[in-house]
Amino acid sequence: MYKSSPVTPMFIYFFPIFFLGGSVMSIYTYGSQADEESLAFAKAFIVATIWISLFVIQMPFRLKNIVATDMGLMVKGIGKATFIDYKDIEWLTKFDITSPWFITIKYRDGISGISKKISFMPNRYQQRIFGNDELTEYIITMMKKNNPYYSEDQSPSKLKNFTILIVLCIPFMLLSIYFLKDSIFH
Repeated sequence: MYKSSPVTPMFIYFFPIFFLGGSVMSIYTYGSQADEESLAFAKAFIVATIWISLFVIQMPFRLKNIVATDMGLMVKGIGKATFIDYKDIEWLTKFDITSPWFITIKYRDGISGISKKISFMPNRYQQRIFGNDELTEYIITMMKKNNPYYSEDQSPSKLKNFTILIVLCIPFMLLSIYFLKDSIFH
């Protein structure tokens, strides 16, 4: 039996609140100062907070605690547990070079037949860059064993995921440079 990271509840319940609360406090602190550099920093920080919030806000909804057994995945959510059979998993992918690491699973709901996605965090001591941790390897092995139609070609490309991450950072960087140009190039 394999389990997702024990710090998962912290990222589901506390991290989004602390991130947004800390960001608001920082913006208020810098924005309340009268000098131009502080106001420029506050504006850049507002842009960064909004941009990062688009990703952080999703965390409590998709991130789950999972337990992988020989029978399937037991997904523990708020007040309910869901069982996912390995034969219902369509693909599994992860974003490398991000922290914390999230592995996303796309599966067909056994009751409704609708495709859904969940994410989980592997134990951080088992994480490998461009390699799979023990839990992810186990899930892939069980998927191959229980689903004869499973093919790794169906999974999103790791290079594509990395490219998307870089492309999403470009507007953030440009806006930050715009607001901080006087401070940086002074």
